[in-house]
Amino acid sequence: MKTNERKLLIPCETAMKDIIPSIKALLVQQLVKDGISQFKAASLLGLTPAEVSYYLKGKRADSENKKILEMDEEFMEMVRHYSQKLVDADQVNICPLCSLARKKLGIMDYTCPYDW
Repeated sequence: MKTNERKLLIPCETAMKDIIPSIKALLVQQLVKDGISQFKAASLLGLTPAEVSYYLKGKRADSENKKILEMDEEFMEMVRHYSQKLVDADQVNICPLCSLARKKLGIMDYTCPYDW
């Protein structure tokens, strides 16, 4: 196998490892801060209650990415907006949130339709 062979790169798969855990952790924190129970937050995000607990305790997604995003007021305003949408809507697409996170973190090494 040649070392310079091309590989199929699917942006969402990369984001699932690098970005989405931080976004989920911040959404969990915001939902609970807004008075949503851990059980309801788990249901809204498609997580188990144990996963929500791990996010809240920092046992999951306690990364540098999360810390950087937490300090960015524009990003956190969008997290607050999306946490409210999760409560109000039947379905929520977080792709724009992921795209903004990638921009804020300087992870633009692959393209996504939401970046255009």
